[in-house]
Amino acid sequence: MPFVAQAQQAAASVQASVPFRILNETRLLNESRLGQEVLARIDRARQALEDENQRLFDQLEAEESELTSLRATLSPDEFRTRAEAFDARVEEIRAERGQASDDLARRSEAEAQRFFDAALPVLVQLMTDEGLVALLKPETVILGTEWLDITDAAIARLDAAAPALPPPVEPDPSQPETPTPDGQ
Repeated sequence: MPFVAQAQQAAASVQASVPFRILNETRLLNESRLGQEVLARIDRARQALEDENQRLFDQLEAEESELTSLRATLSPDEFRTRAEAFDARVEEIRAERGQASDDLARRSEAEAQRFFDAALPVLVQLMTDEGLVALLKPETVILGTEWLDITDAAIARLDAAAPALPPPVEPDPSQPETPTPDGQ
C-alpha cells in the first residue's frame, strides 16, 4: 500500500475514534438561519431602543433650549424652580433609559438561550450520529486539526431541521428579580 494511502487510512481511523468535536457556538448563532432570525430580532429591539433614546434626547435638548431662552424673562426663583424640575425629569428619564437598556440586555441573553435550547436536539442527534460523547468550545482546545471542528455540519443540520424557538419565558412581575451569584 503506498504511503499516502496508508496516511489517509490512518487519518480516517483516528477521526472515527475521536469521541469529541469542536463546536463554535458563536458561528452557530451567527451563521445558521435560526440564529440570524434571533439576531435580527435582537437588532430590531436595539434599534427601537436607540430611536426612542434619540427622540427623548432631542425633546430634552429642545426643553433645555427653551428654558435657557426664558431665563432672561423669569425671576430667579421661577427659573430655579423650572430648572430643578427639568433636572429631575432628566434624571428620571436617564434612570428609565438605563433600565430599558438593562432589560434589552436580559432579553437578548434570553433570546440567545432560546436559540441554543432549540438547537440542542439537533446537536444531540448530530453527536449520536457521529458517535460523539462531547462537543468542546474552540477556546478549550490548545492544539487540534481542522477536521475536529463540526460547526459547519451543525449549521447545515440546524438549517435543515428548521426548529422553532421555544416560547419566551416571561418573568413573573410579582416576584423580585434574583441576582445571579456573580452579582449581575
